[in-house]
Amino acid sequence: MGNAFWKFKYLYSLKQLSLLSVCLMLVACSQPELPKEKAPTQATNNNTIELIQQDLVAPQTGLAISKTPFSGTIRAINQSSIQAQVSATATQVTMQVGEKVKIGQVLLQLNNHDNAARLAQSHANLMSTKAQANQAELMVQRKKRLYDQGFISKVEYEQSQVDYKAQLENVKAQQANVDIAQKANQDGVIKSPISGVITKRQVEPGQTVTIGQTLFEIVDPDHLEIQAKLPVEQQTALKIGHKIEYKIQGNPQDFTAQLSRISPIADQTSRQVDFYAQPEQNIPSLSIGAFIEGNILGNQQIDGFQIPLDSIQDLKTKPYVWLIRNQKVHKEAVNVLGQQPENNLAIVKGLQLGDLISRIKLSTQDVNKTAIITQVR
Repeated sequence: MGNAFWKFKYLYSLKQLSLLSVCLMLVACSQPELPKEKAPTQATNNNTIELIQQDLVAPQTGLAISKTPFSGTIRAINQSSIQAQVSATATQVTMQVGEKVKIGQVLLQLNNHDNAARLAQSHANLMSTKAQANQAELMVQRKKRLYDQGFISKVEYEQSQVDYKAQLENVKAQQANVDIAQKANQDGVIKSPISGVITKRQVEPGQTVTIGQTLFEIVDPDHLEIQAKLPVEQQTALKIGHKIEYKIQGNPQDFTAQLSRISPIADQTSRQVDFYAQPEQNIPSLSIGAFIEGNILGNQQIDGFQIPLDSIQDLKTKPYVWLIRNQKVHKEAVNVLGQQPENNLAIVKGLQLGDLISRIKLSTQDVNKTAIITQVR
């Protein structure tokens, strides 16, 4: 009986120890595992912004040439609008739009028989008058001999001289009639006054034209110029010889020219001054009448800051840059004085020494935040 009691007590104690071990193991498993070394975390702060040094550029001082923007067109220096000088019927039209012509080349012939008849009649009258003048001259010579011999009076001799002078004046009058008739006859044959290309034809064979009606328009595509306007307030930019840079509508190429002529007065309505420039490159004839935009380059250089062109935001309307000034983020408007797209450079005004230009685009929420600049190795 005693042995059974101790045996029971031993088994009961062993069971309690096992239960305690299991409880300890469960408690240990429920506790989180503490790291040996806590990993560093990046602190977040709404008043700071982190930038890398490679995204920032320090502006460099530079020089830019003053530019005055303008707009205008391409025009032909030599151009002509040909009108009819007589009323007649077109019998032959020899030229078409787009064809080249030379000065003096026949473009159109009119049915001008009436003027040709008048010319022939004027010639006949002139020849008759000249014959009468010759006869009067011979009569003066004969009367002079008779007067010297005393056979006629002085009055009769002087009368022969008067008749001769009257015949000479009649010859001049008939010659004028011939010139008039000849001009009218020539007006029936329309010739080109310049060398160029036909740009407009407004007559067909068999059509009756009237005096003053436009028949052809011709331009010389080999001699073109720029015609533009500038407000009176900017007239100081207009100097003969100034360089001009410009672009032609529909043509990506950059062109240059030299200011050649300036109107001496401003337009009373628009208050603008007309000026003209001579292109320095060959311009395609299809550009005649095309719209152009450009800049007149001044002789004075303007100080500014040199920055990457791609760092300027909203370049065409209201250019500005994102920059760091006194460790704060700023959105600063700039005045673009010059551009060099091929080198990704721009000369601007509106910056200060010590500014750092951001190559990346920030947001308005970043303005006035403290910039933390790190360097990536």
